[in-house]
Amino acid sequence: MHTPERQQEYIQKKINSGSSFYMLVEDEPIGVVSVRESLIEDLYILPDKQKMGYGTQLLRFAIERCTGIPTLWILENNTDAKRFYHKAGFKETGKIHAITDGLDEIELSYALSPV
Repeated sequence: MHTPERQQEYIQKKINSGSSFYMLVEDEPIGVVSVRESLIEDLYILPDKQKMGYGTQLLRFAIERCTGIPTLWILENNTDAKRFYHKAGFKETGKIHAITDGLDEIELSYALSPV
């Protein structure tokens, strides 16, 4: 499913719809994030680079590029993401998108606490 061609197509669609797409690179690519206005999406860090501060670094970078109060959506059952974003100062807004009958996405908004 995640072939280089499909990923390139996905990124191009995001850029065409107004998102800015960023990649964190040191000696090699480490992670990505996209921002469109105040919406942060696609924050991803390679598994072997997780829990080393790169996610926080990319999140700070993304927050600085938002044109208003930063928001993002996560799957309601993604406890690791929920913990990460809460620690970074994001709070649940109460908005929900139904993904399937048993799974929702929840919106979080930056509460202006330090990341």
